[in-house]
Amino acid sequence: MIRSLVIAVVILTSINCFAQSRTSSPYSFFGLGQQTFNGTIENRSMGGMRTYVDSVHINLRNPASYGNLRVTTYALGAVHSKTWASTEAESDSYDATTIEYVSIGIPLGKKAAFGFGLVPFNSVGYEIGTVTNNLYSRYTGEGSITRAYLGFGYKITPELSIGGEFRYNFGQETNSSSVAVSNAQFGTNETNETDFSGASFNLGLHYQKMIDNQLEIQASAVYSPESNLNAKNERMISAFILSGDLNENIFNSRATEFGEQSLRLPSELTFGLTIGEPLKWNIGAEYSARGSSALTSRSFAPETTTFKDAVSYRAGGFYIPNYNSITSYWDRVVYRGGIRYEELGLQVSGDGINSSDINEFGISFGLGLPIGRSSGFSNANLGFEYGQRGTQDAGLIRETFFNFSLGLSLNDTWFIKRKYN
Repeated sequence: MIRSLVIAVVILTSINCFAQSRTSSPYSFFGLGQQTFNGTIENRSMGGMRTYVDSVHINLRNPASYGNLRVTTYALGAVHSKTWASTEAESDSYDATTIEYVSIGIPLGKKAAFGFGLVPFNSVGYEIGTVTNNLYSRYTGEGSITRAYLGFGYKITPELSIGGEFRYNFGQETNSSSVAVSNAQFGTNETNETDFSGASFNLGLHYQKMIDNQLEIQASAVYSPESNLNAKNERMISAFILSGDLNENIFNSRATEFGEQSLRLPSELTFGLTIGEPLKWNIGAEYSARGSSALTSRSFAPETTTFKDAVSYRAGGFYIPNYNSITSYWDRVVYRGGIRYEELGLQVSGDGINSSDINEFGISFGLGLPIGRSSGFSNANLGFEYGQRGTQDAGLIRETFFNFSLGLSLNDTWFIKRKYN
């Protein structure tokens, strides 16, 4: 009971944390921002893989996984990111610490379960600009979009599960653009504050079968249909005088309601396949395709930007020396690893002439540390990821990042009839 109250308090107090900006990447300037990884630490540590499913962990990336859940599970995760950004001439660094997800999964008998919680969706956090003798420009943005979800999974047969997830996306972003030229007395600032809201859905299939006495295969398909996101925008237009220390002294502000927009969230389809020995090891690969994300709420988005379909490739797995060991704690630890490569669907021209695709890759590994004496149940999860995003070609920015993740997966049993009083 105490654990349930603690988790409920965490969910309520985490809403403010999810509203904060989760990135400092200049690439979050484009579109709705940088899409945030929306899985658990366990998923992230295996290259983002979503195909593998067991009976004691929540899989936030496939609603069909609830059909396998057999114990009530509470999941909480946080990530600290350190990023080093560089061009051919300059370099900088920035970091961020955020709560990544708060989730609860509850079984309904032996064939079904449901889950609910909060996960990140998109984030904006950038400050870029140019200062020359003739031009001053400064672009800043912050905010995020969070996803509240309710998922359900059902096991149709011992091998096949289906699932669906309802999502409500909400959040706020603020984007500001300031421009001043040498032959004009005043500069102009435009600030857009946008409130987002809208529903979306996620559908999943999961298949698992023993192919001999030791080996098991698991396969999954997850589809997110195209959906709409409402954007209510308020705009502030101001004049400013630029001081010698580059401070903007704003005056003569005028607020206007820009009205509502209906933005399109692209569809996404993922296929995955794994093979392994239950409670011992597992390895697999996935392919994802996402439709064009050519959407933006920024009136000052550059014309040199092109949005196109995105694809990602992921591979990963885990190894447990002896999940039931009573002599060695480290034999019960889950050792995870993975790799991913993503074409983000963004093409940018930094020099106004040549365009480059913005891609990202990451190498990850992690540990699942058992809590208490029970094997394979409650655990603390540590994750580490190293990767790169972007390029220095065409005057663009290359980011090198390191993510440290910490999560808890706590298990309990509900709705069990007592045999003795």
